[in-house]
Amino acid sequence: MGLAAALNTGKTSLFASQKSIEIAGNNIANVNTEGYSRQTAVLGDIPSLEFGGFFVGTGVRVNNIEREYDVFINEQLLDKSQELGAEDAKATPLSELERVFSVGEDNLATEIDRFFDAWQELSANPSGQVERDIVIQRGELLASSFNSVARDLDNVRSNINETVASEIDGVNLKLNQIADLNTKIQTIEANGQSANSFRDQRDLLLQELTYTLGVQSYEETGGAVNIQLPGGLPLVQNGSALQLEATPKGEDLVLTLNIGESSFDVKGKNLGGKFQGLFELRDEFIPTLKADLDLTAYELVQEVNNLHAQGMGLDGSTGVAFFNNPGNHTTQSYSDPDLATAFSAGNLSIEINGTPNTVAFAGGSLNDLASAINAAALGTTATVSQQDDGSYVMMLTPDTAGQSVQLDMSEISGSYDAPEFSMPNISDLISISIQDTSKVAAGTGSAPGDNTNALAISALKDQNTIKGEDTFVSFYGKMAASVGIEAGQNRLAQSGAADSLTQLKNLRDGAVGVSIEEEMINLIKFQRGFEASAKLLSTVDELMVTVLNIKG
Repeated sequence: MGLAAALNTGKTSLFASQKSIEIAGNNIANVNTEGYSRQTAVLGDIPSLEFGGFFVGTGVRVNNIEREYDVFINEQLLDKSQELGAEDAKATPLSELERVFSVGEDNLATEIDRFFDAWQELSANPSGQVERDIVIQRGELLASSFNSVARDLDNVRSNINETVASEIDGVNLKLNQIADLNTKIQTIEANGQSANSFRDQRDLLLQELTYTLGVQSYEETGGAVNIQLPGGLPLVQNGSALQLEATPKGEDLVLTLNIGESSFDVKGKNLGGKFQGLFELRDEFIPTLKADLDLTAYELVQEVNNLHAQGMGLDGSTGVAFFNNPGNHTTQSYSDPDLATAFSAGNLSIEINGTPNTVAFAGGSLNDLASAINAAALGTTATVSQQDDGSYVMMLTPDTAGQSVQLDMSEISGSYDAPEFSMPNISDLISISIQDTSKVAAGTGSAPGDNTNALAISALKDQNTIKGEDTFVSFYGKMAASVGIEAGQNRLAQSGAADSLTQLKNLRDGAVGVSIEEEMINLIKFQRGFEASAKLLSTVDELMVTVLNIKG
């Protein structure tokens, strides 16, 4: 042992202090690096050797460089990132929907009121050309308002699809980067070293993917992180990454994941984060709004057309529809078209273009109901067809294009609720069918000053026409309220998630982040250790010179 051993002890101490200073300096350099975790040197003594009957230490060494890591905080960060991603994604589309379903002066409800007010004014002067012109103009403006709202809803859906499509490449890039980092981490740590920087990069990418896709992850023994979607579909396995594809399907966009020879649709339970929020709006909330808008347009067209067809114009015309009546009349969806107890026996009230008819139904399935309507030969054809989701609907198609169909099937509720009809996309297609003011049916006969039909149509404004519960305006109010409530809840949830995420990031910074003050203290400590080690070497050197001089 002797002086040579003391020299080695000083050398190891010097190197350990130098490495600790380098680590502290690297921490300070990365104080503003996002996702960086503080690193610390793990020091260990070199095994002691026996000397003169005693075990004497032979120095110190850096066994490892560890990064600070808190599993609990990290998991909380991922959970809140997913929640914030979903709420952030909804914010912009909901703001646009609030504009579409505004509660200001100029909205669809205002146009509905003005349309029926025009009929009220016509009832005061049934033969007036100006009043008739105004009725037609208000009809055109009302149809245009429905078209505009429907078009705006389609635009919001289209914008959501474009947002998803624009982010797919970025998501796939992150998946590939994580797979590459898995390989690097496994290679480095297999040799007993620490891949701290690579782990920090991977954690940051994982948080970004959780924000976007709501992915779930778990770490294997070798250090690789495997990633899957919330529903269990795999995305990253060790060093291999699968790719998501955004495939156009009609007017929509479908996410697919190819695993070998199989292809899986990615939706519903397989999504989280930002994409989940976007698809919830696109596939659930907006279609509900569109269906309610179509229902409003459908009921308005049917009610107005039925009354108008019963009236008479100045030119003696009757049976004229005020609005065009495009497309098929479609029921809600049913799971089984042959269920014998689907509908109970009862009378069906079917009015074709203002002509009332009654059909006696003995009860039975959806197919039986369609057969009974067709057997009555009322001027409309009933067909049952299967939808893309496997459900069934019944469609009524007037034999004469443009004719209105009004139905009351309330007597036949059985295992299924009685059918309620609508016209898919009628809000997109609604338009006025007459331009000649002489065909506006203000009365029901040819008597001068007959205003009975104008009064009847204007009275629709205050009738609970929609589902027997709401007027046209109050139902629009419910649609606008649902948008407002959803947007308000989104703002509240978004603010709460953002605050929670900020608090968690602050908590993480306090637990594993870099503190300048702490690192400066460490620098001083390691500096003093370095100086002491250098002094030890200097002292041993002097002792060795002295010993050599004595020997000489």
